Amino acid sequence: MTEMESPSRRARALALVAARRRRAGPLISPRRAVRLVAFGLLGVAAALSAIWLAILYLPLPASQVIPRVTAALESRLGPEYAVSIEDAELHRGADGVELRLVDLAIAKAAGGPTIVAAPKVELRLDGLALLRGDVRVRSVHATNPRIDAQFEQTMGAASKQTDLPDRILAGVADLDRLLGPGGAVGALEEVEVTGAALLIGRGGQPAMTQDDVSLRLSRGEHGAIALTTSSARPEDRWTIAVTIAPDAATSERVIDLGLENVSLAPYSAPFAQKAGAPPATGRLSGHLSARIGPDGRLAAGDGRITARSLSIALPGVPDGAARSIDVDDLKLKFAWDPAKRAVVIEPSRIVGRTGQMSFTGALTAPVAGQAMWLAHFDGRDVLLAGEQVGDTPLRLDQVVLDARFDAEAATLEVTRAQVLGPTAKAAATALIRFEGASPAIRLGLVSDPMPASAILRLWPPFLGHDVRSWAVENIRSGQVDAFSLTLDIPAGVLAGMGPKDPLPPGSMAIDATFSDAALRGAPTLPWIDGATGTIAATATDARVSIGKAFVPGSSGGLSITDLSFVTGGFGAPFPKATVAFKAQGALDPALALLASGAVGPNPLPPQLDPGKVSGRIAADVAAGFELGHPDDKPGPPVAVKVAADITDVAIADLFAGRAFDKGAFKLAVDGASKTLAGKGQIAGAPATINVVETPATASSPAKRQLTATLTADAADLTRLGLDVPGSMKGVLPLQISLALDEPHAPMSLSADLTGVGIDGLVPGFRKPAGRPGKLALIVEKTPEKTVVRDFAIESGDRSVRGGIEFGPKGELLAATFPIYRPAPGDDARVEIDKLRSGSTKVVVQGAALDLKPLLDSFRGKAAAARGTDKPGSGAIPKTLDVVAKLGTGLGYGGEAIAGLDLKLAMRDGRVTDADGSGRIGGSGIRLATADDGRLRLSGGDAGAFFRFADLYGRVDGGQFDLQASLAGGPGVLNVKDFLVRNETALDRVRQTTGADANAAADARKGATRFERLRVAFVQGQGRIEVKDAVVYGPQLGATLEGVVDYAADSVSLVGTFVPAYSLNNLFSKVPIIGALLTGGKNGGLLGVTFQVTGKTGAPTVTINPMSAVAPGFLRKLFEFRQTAPDAGAAGNVPAGAQ
Repeated sequence: MTEMESPSRRARALALVAARRRRAGPLISPRRAVRLVAFGLLGVAAALSAIWLAILYLPLPASQVIPRVTAALESRLGPEYAVSIEDAELHRGADGVELRLVDLAIAKAAGGPTIVAAPKVELRLDGLALLRGDVRVRSVHATNPRIDAQFEQTMGAASKQTDLPDRILAGVADLDRLLGPGGAVGALEEVEVTGAALLIGRGGQPAMTQDDVSLRLSRGEHGAIALTTSSARPEDRWTIAVTIAPDAATSERVIDLGLENVSLAPYSAPFAQKAGAPPATGRLSGHLSARIGPDGRLAAGDGRITARSLSIALPGVPDGAARSIDVDDLKLKFAWDPAKRAVVIEPSRIVGRTGQMSFTGALTAPVAGQAMWLAHFDGRDVLLAGEQVGDTPLRLDQVVLDARFDAEAATLEVTRAQVLGPTAKAAATALIRFEGASPAIRLGLVSDPMPASAILRLWPPFLGHDVRSWAVENIRSGQVDAFSLTLDIPAGVLAGMGPKDPLPPGSMAIDATFSDAALRGAPTLPWIDGATGTIAATATDARVSIGKAFVPGSSGGLSITDLSFVTGGFGAPFPKATVAFKAQGALDPALALLASGAVGPNPLPPQLDPGKVSGRIAADVAAGFELGHPDDKPGPPVAVKVAADITDVAIADLFAGRAFDKGAFKLAVDGASKTLAGKGQIAGAPATINVVETPATASSPAKRQLTATLTADAADLTRLGLDVPGSMKGVLPLQISLALDEPHAPMSLSADLTGVGIDGLVPGFRKPAGRPGKLALIVEKTPEKTVVRDFAIESGDRSVRGGIEFGPKGELLAATFPIYRPAPGDDARVEIDKLRSGSTKVVVQGAALDLKPLLDSFRGKAAAARGTDKPGSGAIPKTLDVVAKLGTGLGYGGEAIAGLDLKLAMRDGRVTDADGSGRIGGSGIRLATADDGRLRLSGGDAGAFFRFADLYGRVDGGQFDLQASLAGGPGVLNVKDFLVRNETALDRVRQTTGADANAAADARKGATRFERLRVAFVQGQGRIEVKDAVVYGPQLGATLEGVVDYAADSVSLVGTFVPAYSLNNLFSKVPIIGALLTGGKNGGLLGVTFQVTGKTGAPTVTINPMSAVAPGFLRKLFEFRQTAPDAGAAGNVPAGAQ
């Protein structure tokens, strides 16, 4: 059906077309056809112009621009990169067509890292090229882009390829083509980048960032192009400029690279990170020039580089220690020799902290078909600086190095390495094979004899840094007679080694012999001079042997023999080491060794100054320890064994200027057991000394205790500067104990007093030799004061306990004795305190106290009894406050004060306040102030008072009034109505003069009554000078004058007995004649002269009966002189016991 209908349909269509043609009229004429074509062309032109104007003036939406721009950039960059744009706009700008891109990112394809990220980029395009569909960029302006310049570094197989020189030359040519007219950016006329952040590093490692970088590219005449990169930051200003320009004469292109103050750190960081070292630092400036021929090859090149403050850190730095090659100034000049395919180092110079050198050299690349690189280095005029300031530099005439590198075999062979100089000659060869993770190294080095200082100067600081540092610090001088070093390190070993890992066994050997060396084991040890020995070291152990040496000292050297130092197990974290030697000689260097702590804790007292010690020592020393422990984390203690005999020990100033001499000690150290024991003399007093260490426990460190026993008598103690109060007879075994490890440790003192007689060590304490007794106290000394605590002195029922404080000059500050029982029956408490006002306050309380020592001290009698002549001994302070309350105060003659209640104030020797009461004998006493700052004491029983005060024991009854100064001076004593009983001298005088002829019977039986006694005296410095003394009664009178010297324990008095005093004295009142007849105011017509001499405790009265009938002026001739000898003449009568 369809096929049948088809012809009819065609027919109808043809008929319709014919009809239309008939209606259209006739055919178009040629003229009209031309017109139609012209209008058509105009229409097309109008359409194209509209499109062009739209491009120029109407912004195109991002949807139309982004795909085209992205495609254009990716085609330019190649398939390895992907481009993304967040927003874009194409419009007409002031300089033509501009393309504005927002958030442009260029990244590695397949999800790789972003290489460039720019928030805003403006591109000026070629409009005609754009009309043809070709995007040609004329200029680029980018703001704040982030550019990642990190790269993947591959080293290994590529570095072994023989075409490496060609690839380097090809790289230079590629740079020319990239920036040339036909390059990818050949159409660029200008590039300007501001505020860029440039990331430099190796892929996968932290990168260094260069902030605020500016980049500008501009094109000049004849296709010249200039690229400048710089940073204007004040702290980091630098510039890198590249210029490429054609040379019309030679058809070559010239590439110039200029550097100005460029920091090396960002560009060296990738390589340093791979090597495991910090980045190299320093500043580079210079100029490099290259000429590219028409064939694209490097035709010529030269350059100069200047480096300042260059520091190249070395890999494998342990614990942050600084190891680097430091260069202060480097001036390097080089040129490319195309005929030789070599980089020729022209005369250059390097100056660093360790020396300076001028050098030349060459690096020759292999030609096609060969694989051998050649290197030559020639250094001249080499000066290597000393390790210490002032050291003379080491001069070398030449340093030569020849090496070749086989790129195919990957081997570097050092065929010649030689150092030549006036005092140093050494040579080495090496072979390095690059295979596996790290190269295999073989090295051989030998040297001629040279000074040790030259070896240290030639030793590079970066090679064996720790060992070299030890050698520099601890080797002062010497001669290296022979030295050899051999290395044989297998491939892959170095890659797996840490900073402290040892080389494998058999990979290293060092052999050296030395003589006349000055060295030490550590800075804490003394120097050893004249050492001769050997060194043998391998990769796993080391041994140093010294046959003989000596340690200098102020009093002679210390000879060291058979010294051996052995260490091994370098693979362990802390290798073990042992040292052993014998020492004999002077003591002072040995003490310096012990005090250094290098051979264990110091067993000597820390207060001992080795500079003041002399003597001799013979010792065997051995020590075991671990190496490598840091100072802040020391390892296990040093295991030390020392056996030493120390003789002839003398210490110039042991304490208080006193010397120790004739010492002999034994020192024994064995691990935790340490003892020092010996004996000697201190200021002539024998002494024994022991130092014992208590081993450490889990809860406490080791402690050292010093114990000394000093055997001294009173004279020895005086020579030692110990001002012992009172007297001491016999030898005192004083024991002293002191903890040495505590800076302010108290000193304990104790003594057995059995063999010592003591009187007055503590006021009132007396002990004869043979009676048991003991002394103990603890002394704590600080710069401010000295405290004596737990003081105790005891003997039988005598006991004194308490504490004392002294000032920095030895002055008494305070004392407290809660138990004060110096004599039998005593029971008191005594407190003494030095007040801020300067007064000394004394408080005495108790049931009973023997006051005889106080009375003796007041009169100076205590010093006489002790047989000492110490000035001021027992002197009473001139500024004093006393408060005393005693039930009983014992005195002499069996007398005592009952119910003593006393308050006394004295200022500068003058009594300002006194109030006291008590009872002596059958009457009370009263204490008050008197005129002129004196003390007044009065009472109703003069006889009891005289016996209590040990003045005179034969007085009975009487009222007394005494005025005296406690600080010394004039005084007066008045006594009324008293009797003198049983005085033999008075009985004889009465018989001689007939004074008792008419007396009562009881008077003739030994009692002499007196009505009045008056004594004017002056006291001071332990003596009483009697100026005028008169006593009279119904039967007898007397006058007296002279001196009682308690300090010297002597009495020297003269006087006159006057019988029938009342009647006999009447003649003395008659003018002129009375004086002639009686001899003076208180004399009589009849009288007997006498003298009292001897010791204060037992004086002797001597009477001159020849003077009894002589008139006064003649009787003076018979008076005894005070200086007359105490002869035992006839008539001598002892005064009798009291």
